[in-house]
Amino acid sequence: MKPLPEEAPASPRSSVVDRRSFLKASAVATLLTGADLRSVGVEPPAKLSPIPEPADLKGDRIVHTMRDLFQQLTTQNEWGYAQAAKSVSGITAISFPPYACCGVPEMQWSPGFLLTGELFLNGRLLASFPAPGDQVAYTWFPHRILRECRVEGLHFTTETFMPSQMRAVLERVVVRNESTSSRTFSLGFDMRAAVAKKTTAWVNNSPGEADNHTQWDGVRGCVVFEARRSKAASVQGVQPPAARCEFGRTLVYDVKLGSGQEKVFRYVNAIGENPKDSLAEYDLLQASFDAVDRKNEETFRRLIRSAFTPGNSDFSGHLPILETTDESLWKLYQAGFSNLLFARRASPDSAYGTSYITLGGKVLPTLSFPWDTSVTSLGLALLDPLALRGMVETWMNRNMHEHLATDYVTGEAVGPWYAVNDMAIVRCAENYLRVSGDFAWLQKKVEGKTVLERLFDHAVYWKTLDKRGRGFGDYGNIENLLEAVSTYLHETAGMNAGNVSSMRFVAHLLDLQGDATRAARLRDDAQALARRINGTLYLPGKGWWKCGQPDGSFNEVRHCYDLLSVLDNMSGDLSEAQKREMTQFFWRELYTPLWMRALSPSDSDATWNIRPDHSWLGAYAAWPPMTAKGLYKTEDSARVALWLKGLAKAANQGPIGQAHFVEDFFPPEKGGAFKSPNDAPYINDWCCIAGGCFLDMVIDSVFGAELTLSNGLSVQSRVADFDPSARLRNLRYQGKRYDVSRDGARSSA
Repeated sequence: MKPLPEEAPASPRSSVVDRRSFLKASAVATLLTGADLRSVGVEPPAKLSPIPEPADLKGDRIVHTMRDLFQQLTTQNEWGYAQAAKSVSGITAISFPPYACCGVPEMQWSPGFLLTGELFLNGRLLASFPAPGDQVAYTWFPHRILRECRVEGLHFTTETFMPSQMRAVLERVVVRNESTSSRTFSLGFDMRAAVAKKTTAWVNNSPGEADNHTQWDGVRGCVVFEARRSKAASVQGVQPPAARCEFGRTLVYDVKLGSGQEKVFRYVNAIGENPKDSLAEYDLLQASFDAVDRKNEETFRRLIRSAFTPGNSDFSGHLPILETTDESLWKLYQAGFSNLLFARRASPDSAYGTSYITLGGKVLPTLSFPWDTSVTSLGLALLDPLALRGMVETWMNRNMHEHLATDYVTGEAVGPWYAVNDMAIVRCAENYLRVSGDFAWLQKKVEGKTVLERLFDHAVYWKTLDKRGRGFGDYGNIENLLEAVSTYLHETAGMNAGNVSSMRFVAHLLDLQGDATRAARLRDDAQALARRINGTLYLPGKGWWKCGQPDGSFNEVRHCYDLLSVLDNMSGDLSEAQKREMTQFFWRELYTPLWMRALSPSDSDATWNIRPDHSWLGAYAAWPPMTAKGLYKTEDSARVALWLKGLAKAANQGPIGQAHFVEDFFPPEKGGAFKSPNDAPYINDWCCIAGGCFLDMVIDSVFGAELTLSNGLSVQSRVADFDPSARLRNLRYQGKRYDVSRDGARSSA
């Protein structure tokens, strides 16, 4: 039995052409323009795909066993997503809100997320075969997941995808006999569903009904699952039809393959409100399986192209095109784009139209958090400004001082309060206004108040939290803040720094509206708050900050959030000594070549929680790019660029995960920081919208494009550390388009 080869798996339908064959320039070439190289008789390296194909964005092929801790790959369409099980064929967590299949059955001793589509070979679960048959190779594409394994001379390959604008999951399964003799064996496809429809807010996980009515349809070769307590059905089957159905849900085939022969099976799971409609969709998809597969890839190709095309019909805006020969720069930018693309939900069941969910995986399938959205709000303001504006208005007319997110199925706010919400909502509005110049929006009424007044209220809400008259907002307890750091409580520098920038931004808006008196008052308040933060919460000589407690004491916390938030929101208020000390603290205690630590391993709270988004084991998706943005204000740009080139390798696994491990805790995967699994105690998801912050960072920090509210577009470029010839084409700014390079910005339209 030979192990899995290192080459990328072939598509069950056709061979995959990997167009991401990057050409690397020499060290000298990184300092020279194309014209410089040609002048000495050297042809410059080719540009990487300015508008990527789906195959350009794919992750590297990774190989794991079931016992390994790793993040399970997830696929999606505009209406939902599904996750690959730790096997060659299994599928779980199918979420088309308000419909769910293979979610968590509501019952005593629930097993958690169910699996469907698992294979049995000669009556034995395929995933249970010993090494090397326990190895499965996984490759993520934007439009599908490819998997393969070899068990007892049989080569199994699967392609899992979700057709556009359909509540369905399809999988092509190919079994090839690699032995030198004929093989006869039985193959079983095990089906499960727990299908359900939940029209109230989902919050955690996908719902499930444990007692579906089940019926075998031998003519169609499918099993019909119907919910008993909601209107939902799942029709799952395989073509060609199985010879028999065992246990009411397992489709069994008797297969004979000659040496080198293969057999193709087509699995369809059609989900809807009733069996009749789901059966009709099942029949349609089985009859046109190959055409649907081709159309699915073409749909994603069109969607990606639309994202970079002015006036497209899929998004309300567009992203600038990156032209570069530098692989690291390209990966940073396109990884951020992949995270935004994965977060998009243009569902007919959305209460507020097109939305962008925060997490893609198992945990929070319907929620949009102001916090995570805000850190990539520049990218969203460019790509889909109307969707961003709609989410901001939704948050404004919900009580986000009591909740952490909104559910797009119901439009309801859910969960406890997140301390960052005021700052996050203001930041989203700021980026929308900076990009669009839509200042008329400020006069729109939202629940009886203009947007401008809503923003003013968010900017000064911290004053109502100054419970002890010390001049700081008290941002509450662990559930309101970082969740995984027990000492980061109450009067924190990072959250209060957000109030400084929020007040200054709203003051600028008030000036534009002719309200100079209130604007001046806000600026005075912002300056006074910045002085208090520096004077009371900073630890001179150390580079980190402390949190004021209700009893007057302080907790020292060596977490990256204060570092990156203070640099982001009030860097101009810091002394040169503070900037130097904060920078040294990062390089000494948080930095790793491929990622970073959210919390210093020397922090007193390092033993409290090992969730890698906020611990010494790793960091949340946005912390590295947000930290890099801050470092560009305090550090030599070449040193920051060298670190970013290591960060770019995390994108080798597909979209940036909710968190990645530092490499001295968990070995790198394909050269990049290992994506955290969802398994306890790590509980981080496959994808997070906050990974889009890498795209924002390339635009506003590497290219240095500052999109001001009212003073035009300026450029402070650091792009020469990557590729001196790199360009951003068609950067949209207040009704015009610009090309940005190391030489500045010029109008392109």
